[in-house]
Amino acid sequence: MNAALQKNSYQLLLPGSPTSLAMIRWVVTRLATAAGLSIDDIDSVEMAVDEACANVLDHAYGGLDPKPPLHIEINTNDETFIIDIIDRGKTFDMSNYREPKFPEHWMEGHERGVGLYLIHQFMDDVQYEKLPNDRNRMRLVKRRSPVTSTDG
Repeated sequence: MNAALQKNSYQLLLPGSPTSLAMIRWVVTRLATAAGLSIDDIDSVEMAVDEACANVLDHAYGGLDPKPPLHIEINTNDETFIIDIIDRGKTFDMSNYREPKFPEHWMEGHERGVGLYLIHQFMDDVQYEKLPNDRNRMRLVKRRSPVTSTDG
């Protein structure tokens, strides 16, 4: 991240376990609130981060024992709230991702498979990349709404 744009930076390193999800949600919600995001944006960020971390645990870490830790980086500035979820699991091939079609997805009996779709709906920008040293990063970006003056 460009240091000139960075205002506040936070890092979490938590066990790669479902029990870590509550702590991640709690921290993300508190930091999004402190950054001045709207209630709707805070809810969207919390749900997107929770879904992304759950996907890491279910898919990237599926079959791994012990499971590597989850590394979360949160960077805020006057324009954006950025969450990087970094894992050491199996890489996801985004080129094979196909957005589900609704209501067909449900009518065909699929009960899962909408997490990435929801993440894209909740966030302004979603990026996924393979990093050096067998790491993956999903970057979730929420742009801050401009503050408008109510002065007449």
